[in-house]
Amino acid sequence: MRILLLSPPYVQDYMRNARCDFVSLSATQWYPVWLGYAGAWLEKCGHEVKLVDAPATHLDHATTEHIVEQWRPDLLVTYTGLKSRDNDIEIADRLTEKLGCLSALAGPYFSAKPEETLRKARAVQFGIDSEFDHPLAELAGGDEPSSIKNLLWRDGDKIVRNPSRPYLTGEQLDAIPFVSRFFNHQLNLRDYKTISEHYPFIDIMSGRGCKWGQCTFCLWVHTFVTGKTYNLRSVENLVDEFRYIESDIPDVRCVMMQDDMLTDDRAVAFSELKIKRGNKLSWSCYARCNLSYETMRLMKRANCRNLHVGYETGDPEVLRKIRKGVSLATMEEFTRNAKRAGLRIHGDFAIGFPGESRESADRTLRWAKKLNPHTAQFQLANVLEGTPFHETCVKNGWLNDNGEPDYPDFSNAEIRAAAKRAYRAFYLSPQWAAKCVRHPYENFFGRLKTMRIALPAMLWSRW
Repeated sequence: MRILLLSPPYVQDYMRNARCDFVSLSATQWYPVWLGYAGAWLEKCGHEVKLVDAPATHLDHATTEHIVEQWRPDLLVTYTGLKSRDNDIEIADRLTEKLGCLSALAGPYFSAKPEETLRKARAVQFGIDSEFDHPLAELAGGDEPSSIKNLLWRDGDKIVRNPSRPYLTGEQLDAIPFVSRFFNHQLNLRDYKTISEHYPFIDIMSGRGCKWGQCTFCLWVHTFVTGKTYNLRSVENLVDEFRYIESDIPDVRCVMMQDDMLTDDRAVAFSELKIKRGNKLSWSCYARCNLSYETMRLMKRANCRNLHVGYETGDPEVLRKIRKGVSLATMEEFTRNAKRAGLRIHGDFAIGFPGESRESADRTLRWAKKLNPHTAQFQLANVLEGTPFHETCVKNGWLNDNGEPDYPDFSNAEIRAAAKRAYRAFYLSPQWAAKCVRHPYENFFGRLKTMRIALPAMLWSRW
């Protein structure tokens, strides 16, 4: 089959391929990593695949639809967002009707409410809950829809949801061709950037799932690969991909491992083999605040550059409610150890969890400045369908018309104001000015586009 994988157009700087969907203040775009792995597997199964990532390439609706119509796929796969859901379904419906092709919706946002989302469509025939690599290959291979696990399909006016299948094992993950090779021939790698990584960079995954798997707000661990699942590629397969990137895509300066979090034992095994094989490629990863100092020193020797760390909040009671599972003291010690090991940190903070107030938001800001990660973000807490956070907010009537947190004692307007204060205090500060003086290109001249977007949002406009 000819299969087109689509991340549809929406609004400028919209990010659909992250763990939550939002309009980026830093012109960040992550790679469409789940579509990428599905595409690599479909190519291995003998299909002709085209990947269109409209937000990253600044394609409008008309241009995107023209590209799809000209390519004439037999199967259209649309990766939906939360904020963009109605937009995505309308595009998929319109293209399905014009082309008369098979059509499916997929991704973590779809998996949050699969029956309800597919029911919104008028022409799309299928949806896939959870991992969609193998179900797509079976559908494209001509299997009966009723026999494909994880598939949702239309039977007249009824939506049928087939039984679930086990998550892909490590051996099955190793069998998928390198996503970096797929991205290299499908995408312009220079369309993707983030302030915390060298440019250009590339996203890959070393495993699927999260060993902790309990944070109340996390989309992937509650809708896609759920619970305490962490299924891993072999370290040999992973290091082979690093070798491929280093030799065949020499422009790539850094690899970002998009695992929910790299565990201590995984980090050690990977770092040891990477060092043994002499691979010098820089890399970054998501990390939970329980990596040991010895592990982080080894990671640095393996040329790890940056840790993306979800600190979330400086309020211990809020931290307990969101089931983060680490204390402020533990995170402070981890931060000291990471810096001592020579690693940078991109700190993720969020404002607007249940139980927060203006005072606790200000406590988070003071704590973030004390931790002083190399870069930081202070986003509005995203209330994502399918998560316990969403269930709590719906139950208590704590969502406004835009699906954002709005509490009796901490209004949405106050939450937004607190996030703005946090950004201003972190980036318009002597601490940040000192970083700009030490590394002027990286922290100032190389980020002029980011500042053009971010400064109005920090100072006067609504984001």
